[in-house]
Amino acid sequence: MRIVFPLSICAGLTAQTSGPVFDAASIKPSPPFDTSRQLFNFGPGGGPGTDDPGRYSCYFCTVSQLIAQAYGLPEYRVVSTGRLPEGRFDILATLPAGATREQLRMMLQHLLAERFKLAAHHESREMQTFRLAVAPGGPKLTAHVENPPPVVERGAVAGDRPQVTTQVTTYRGKGKTVTDFASAVARQLRRPVTDATGLTGRYDFDLSWTVDDNPDAPTLSSAIQSLGLKLESRKEPVEVVVVEHVEKSPTEN
Repeated sequence: MRIVFPLSICAGLTAQTSGPVFDAASIKPSPPFDTSRQLFNFGPGGGPGTDDPGRYSCYFCTVSQLIAQAYGLPEYRVVSTGRLPEGRFDILATLPAGATREQLRMMLQHLLAERFKLAAHHESREMQTFRLAVAPGGPKLTAHVENPPPVVERGAVAGDRPQVTTQVTTYRGKGKTVTDFASAVARQLRRPVTDATGLTGRYDFDLSWTVDDNPDAPTLSSAIQSLGLKLESRKEPVEVVVVEHVEKSPTEN
């Protein structure tokens, strides 16, 4: 199912060509990865709500990632009528004093429209989604305790834990909500995941799972089951941003 918003509504949702803009902005192709460096900047940083509110940066970012940031959506909800550019870019921009996060998104939309000639609109498309619910037997979550007493850990004996050599995803968090966890699962599945547990507390999470077929390593499904939770699949309309046109390279600074 595809529902296209009327033109009068859609016009306000495409890449902004008016409204707040960056005081200054630079876009350059990202340099090759320097594998000799242990630390390097990767992804977005700065902006409203951070320690550097007047400066926005995004290193090694794809056009798809930039569009997702500009529209405030996860990247899997950015679709295109053609193939999106695969190149990575470094962006450095300065914001007007007092800019808000919503204004930053509008500035990014304006920048993408100006430099990449982005044309896009919103649609509602039917997509597989998931509900995170409580499994039979009830939740098995570890309640978060503020300022717990110190714990003396015993050293592990060699061979106590299997050495998993496959690629593993780890989710650890102190004082996180189930909604926070649902958002992490959504990023892993690249599908919307809503919290339908009704659990409102804060919990400590320490989970790992693999995405391959190794029978000796936990899967995402089994990791969720270990929490006394389950995923329920369904089809629902989801709002997406449809890219109609975007250039492979930006215009000159």
